[in-house]
Parts: sequence; structure tokens; C-alpha cells
Amino acid sequence: MLELIPMEGIEGSGLDPEEIMEVVLRAAVGTTSVNGVTTKTSDTPNRETVMDWLHTLQKPAILDAVNDILALVAMTVLDRGGSRTVCIDFMDNPFHGHPEDEDEFRRMQARDGTTKCHRYCTAFVIARGKPLTLAVEPVAGEDSKADAVERVLARVETYPFEIERILIDRAAFNGELIGVLRETAPPVFPVKTGKDSLREKLSVNASYMTEETICEGKEYEQTYPLAVNVTYQNGDRGKSGVKRTGYAAYGLEDRTPAQVATVYDNRSRIEKSYEKFREARALTTTPSTTIRLFYVGVGFLLEQLWVVLQWAVLAQPRRGGRALPVEFTFSDGFLHGVERVLDDELGWKEKYRTNGVGLPAGCDHGLA
Repeated sequence: MLELIPMEGIEGSGLDPEEIMEVVLRAAVGTTSVNGVTTKTSDTPNRETVMDWLHTLQKPAILDAVNDILALVAMTVLDRGGSRTVCIDFMDNPFHGHPEDEDEFRRMQARDGTTKCHRYCTAFVIARGKPLTLAVEPVAGEDSKADAVERVLARVETYPFEIERILIDRAAFNGELIGVLRETAPPVFPVKTGKDSLREKLSVNASYMTEETICEGKEYEQTYPLAVNVTYQNGDRGKSGVKRTGYAAYGLEDRTPAQVATVYDNRSRIEKSYEKFREARALTTTPSTTIRLFYVGVGFLLEQLWVVLQWAVLAQPRRGGRALPVEFTFSDGFLHGVERVLDDELGWKEKYRTNGVGLPAGCDHGLA
């Protein structure tokens, strides 16, 4: 798959892109850096050579190739035609150091010792209970959320299915962004409660449907169907009492608030996708947004291949649905398997080899 990424390379070099891709892939599956791989291998070029090659990557070509590969993998398990619910989300990768361009990073709440991040807008579908990544777009410093979502949805609209509705978080509570979403499909999202009229509508003890207006009297004014869902927390996660949640429920005006909440809850599954993506992301200190985008693409590709591998190869047919193997996990099964193959290919130095459980090769468990 990675061979589909266009890489110009270094003129006169005896290397080829495959050798560079192997180093990056090994860094991703080991959640380490290019330097960490090249230091511990004998059959790879040094770090400087690998990074010189990676700096020949071109962002527009990288972005198109990554999205094409994601689509290629997704369509191996998705049915053509019909309609799908699409989930949109913004993902922040913390950034330490000094960027090449101040407009290339965004601000976030302090995390991992920094408030700087590279932000990405992503689109998913939930297929067979698993999130599949459809598209990814970087969000530069000058981009609005509406700009980024518009670009992502343009990529999703090239898929051979209709978009039935869009699920997004509170980031959508913005008149301009709501307008962009509605041009594609009815959006559903939780609302922010800063407005007095909205707080009043949420201060009830029974669920009901109503409507509310955002950006009233302004350019991006939007009136949306509001589902007020009232539930009672009986000690769930240490919480108790009444919980009131408001949802903008475009296209769900005929549903009950509880049904709207159930529709939106499907979006929570994408967090599992992010957890696995973070287990397969190469580490770097480079300020290059192109290289960072490439690493993000590799991480999403690995996570997506794992989902497809489960359903297309590993799942055993049975009454009531396919049974997935519980022992072959993403990190200890899939990533470790890729890691071992690459270690043999790259000449992993013997002193760095492990037995896959965090112990030096040859160690007896009983001696620990």
C-alpha cells in the first residue's frame, strides 16, 4: 500500500522508496522514531538519508495518495450503493518545538507539556460495528472548521454511497459550519449551553422536541430542531441525578429525544479507532507538516488494515454474526507480527531483539 505514495527521492541515490517506507513502517508499528529504527538496524540507511528522502515528499500528492489508499482499503468491506452515516471529528497531535511556519499549527488546551498541535479533520463510517476511516485533511492555522469539513466531505462524496446523515461533536455549534454540513446531509450534534434561551429550554425534567436559533440576526443564522433528552444517572460512573442533553437533530424531527441520543451515541466508537491509531504512529521532532501528515496517514492505514483483516480474513462465520478472535489483538497480534517481519528484513541487531513481551530474547520468565 505504501508504495502508492509518490516519493521523488534523491537523484543519484542507489536507494529506492521501498527501503525508506520499510523504515517508516517499522517506526510506526514500534511507536518509535526513524532514528530509533536506523540506530538498531544493520541493513538500513542512516537517519539523515531517510529524512532527506522524506523531505522530497510533496504535501498535495501525499494527501491525495493517503486518501486514495484509505478509500481503497475501506471499499474492500463496504457495500457499494445504499446510504451511510458519516462521523466527522477533529484530532489534535501535540507539537513541541518551533514550526517552519507559524500558520501551520493550532492552539489547544495544554497537553503533554504543550499548547501547540497539528490538527486534522477526519471522516469515518461505522461498518459492522467498527469505525472505518474514509478521509483525512490537515487543518492549517488559518483554516476555519467549516473550511476543513468542506474539504473532507468533498472527499467522502466521491465514495459510491449516499451520505444519510452526519454525526459531529460540539465543534459543529457554529452557524457557518452548520450551513456547510447541511449542504451535504442532515447533521446531528450536541449543543453548547451558553445562550440564555437554550439554558432555559434545557432546564426541564422531561424529554421533549422543540427548536432553537443560533447566530440570530447574523449572516450564518440557523434554526435547528432541538431534542432535549432527560435521563437519570443512578450511580453510573459515580454520578447521580438528572442529566439533560440537547441535540441539534436535523432529519430526526419525527424521532423521540431518546432515539436521537441513540443515533448520536454511535459516534463514540471512533474513540477506539483513535486509541489504535496512536499505537501505530511514528514519533518525530521534525517541524515538517508534510512528513507529519505522512506519519498520520501510515497510522490510519495500519488501523484500517487491522479492521479489514478482522472481518475479511480472521472472523469465523457463525449463527448470529461473525466471531472475532480475541487473542489476536491490534498491538500484540497485528502490529507485533508486522514488526517481526520487518525486523528480519531490516537486520534488527540481536541485542535489541525481544520475545514480544518486553523481555530480552532468551530470558526465562521465572527469573524475573
